[in-house]
Amino acid sequence: MKQTCKYHPGTAAQWYCPRDGIAFCDDCVGGEGEQARSLLSNKSLEPLTPVLARTPFWMILPFFLRYPLAPTAALVLLLAALPLALLSAHPAGWVLAALLWLVPLRYAAQALLALSRGHFDAPPLTALAGPEGWPLTVGMAVIMAVTVGTLLLLAWQVDVRAFWPALLMALFLLPSVLLSLLRAGSLPAALKIIHQPWLVLGVHGLAMTALVMLIGGLAAAAGLMLADLLPLWLAAPLTGWLGGAAFFVLVAMLGYLACQWQEELDMPTPARLRRERRRRHRRPEDERRLEVLLREGRYDKVKGILRARLDKQPQALALQEQLMQLLFATADHDAVLAQAEGWLLALLKHDQAFRVADIMRQLRTLDEKYRPQDPALCADIAGLLREAGQPRQALWLLQDLHQRAPEWPGLPQAYLLLASILAADLQLPAKAEQFIRFVESRFRQPQFRTLARECRETLQLPAG
Repeated sequence: MKQTCKYHPGTAAQWYCPRDGIAFCDDCVGGEGEQARSLLSNKSLEPLTPVLARTPFWMILPFFLRYPLAPTAALVLLLAALPLALLSAHPAGWVLAALLWLVPLRYAAQALLALSRGHFDAPPLTALAGPEGWPLTVGMAVIMAVTVGTLLLLAWQVDVRAFWPALLMALFLLPSVLLSLLRAGSLPAALKIIHQPWLVLGVHGLAMTALVMLIGGLAAAAGLMLADLLPLWLAAPLTGWLGGAAFFVLVAMLGYLACQWQEELDMPTPARLRRERRRRHRRPEDERRLEVLLREGRYDKVKGILRARLDKQPQALALQEQLMQLLFATADHDAVLAQAEGWLLALLKHDQAFRVADIMRQLRTLDEKYRPQDPALCADIAGLLREAGQPRQALWLLQDLHQRAPEWPGLPQAYLLLASILAADLQLPAKAEQFIRFVESRFRQPQFRTLARECRETLQLPAG
């Protein structure tokens, strides 16, 4: 049964943690490829691979031998082989015959793609017009044109004794070339990695090569025998059908191996390409680690990680928001109040002042006497609360500042703001007069006296 990720039930799991007994998708692990590790324990993970990936191909050899006899495959071969009875009599007919054999090559390309993706039924005829596989078809056509053309030239124009070494060499190279073509998508790129499939497949590759050379050799021997015993109009279609059938058997075995070893051969199957796209576009590992820890319910661990990051970036608003959301969600009210000052500072730094009034209302529901320790922050928030129509809350933030922060340089301006709130918003001019006189008596520098005088004039209070 297909396993799904514990934290994303709609996504197939690709990794398993034996320590925790949890299956993960690519979004829920750290590292890449064989270096994948759990974001919970940081331990190495085991890949989840299909059982099919380790079934030796020789155990289902009858399936490959029957592949050319599937109705659609047999029909495609017959439609290409029968015209050889008429076309083989004239040299120009061989050109037309070669063009006809592009149809079986197109079908073979679609079959190879389907098999490599785990679809073991022969493709329908409609696959011939499908949008996929055209670069593969062109590459296969070039390979087979060069291979078959060279072999026919050796057999009929040079010496049949030169034919056999060339045939065996071609059969030895053909599986690796086709697998490389399937992997790379184009012939020039395939020729650069032609050695890789057999390095990966090992004994499977050697067994495949030996079987291909045997089947291809038998088909060639049968074709030469038919050419000697039968007239050309009959030998040509029979030999063509035998060669096509042998090629379809090769394609079936290569498609099966490509499916078996798609991870090791790095085959570009749709599922693999989708997985790679998700990997390229997935969020940074730190964000994914937090999500996994949250889904696992390890809230204290997440809080510790966020606080450690905030020690280095105290005014990072995104981190402050994440931590505050988690603290509110876990009803950790004491921690909310302790962290609130950093949150408010980050909001002001990132031009989020319009949110401050609502946030202060939330904080006062937890502690009606809450106010930040930083006097400058108190003054800034008091101005915002006054603008939001909350003068009494602003008044609370500014009261007793001379006792809480007697050395703060901004105290005169804060108390003049307090006087403005008292006189203009709360209609308490006598109280406002007390704070203005406090500024005049305690701060005798000319700039502060000027500020006090301007405040009196603005509030239309009599001169002291």
